[in-house]
Amino acid sequence: MSAVAVIVGAGSGSRFGGDKIFADLAGAPLLAHTVAAFEASPVIDGIVLVLRSETATRGEALAAERGWKKLRAVTVGGARRQDSVLAGVRRAEADWVLIHDAARPLVTPEIIERGLEAARETGAAIAALPVRDTIKRVENDRIIATVDRARLWAAQTPQVFRTELIELALESDRDVTDDAAAVEALGVPVRVFLGSERNLKVTTAADLALAEAILRCG
Repeated sequence: MSAVAVIVGAGSGSRFGGDKIFADLAGAPLLAHTVAAFEASPVIDGIVLVLRSETATRGEALAAERGWKKLRAVTVGGARRQDSVLAGVRRAEADWVLIHDAARPLVTPEIIERGLEAARETGAAIAALPVRDTIKRVENDRIIATVDRARLWAAQTPQVFRTELIELALESDRDVTDDAAAVEALGVPVRVFLGSERNLKVTTAADLALAEAILRCG
């Protein structure tokens, strides 16, 4: 059964102050680190990059420079995240898709393999971590409740789905916060598998500095 990674980097990067996926990270563009994990994974057959129209050509040039052998397509994203993901899924032509944030450069082949294994039961699984901090529900700057963190997990990517399932979910045109939410809305159980604290999402310059420190520490 074939599996393709859909790596999504079509956001504006407004909180970063620029296009973070091409920012320098330990001597290479951040995106190069992200793609490298999927290139190295023995369970991944292909890669689809979803970029902004302004950066698609730059992505293609980086692919040629780096010699990515698994790259199947560079496609342009849409107005919303789910539009971008759906554009990538439609280019995957695989049994399984692993949807991953381009801005998570420290994903590993081990996480990727765990995801595919976890998804086989229901057709859907996401990387996540148990929440450690105490969580407060707040209204008008006042605490109204302390939430039981024992049942709370913080979502990461990759999020792994049978292709026909995620395509159906995203075609429903619901506004969702992540890809799993679209599948949950169909009533399909979504499994959770253990991500990693290292698998951080670069949103700010401080996140980029932390990712570089992690890479340099090994």
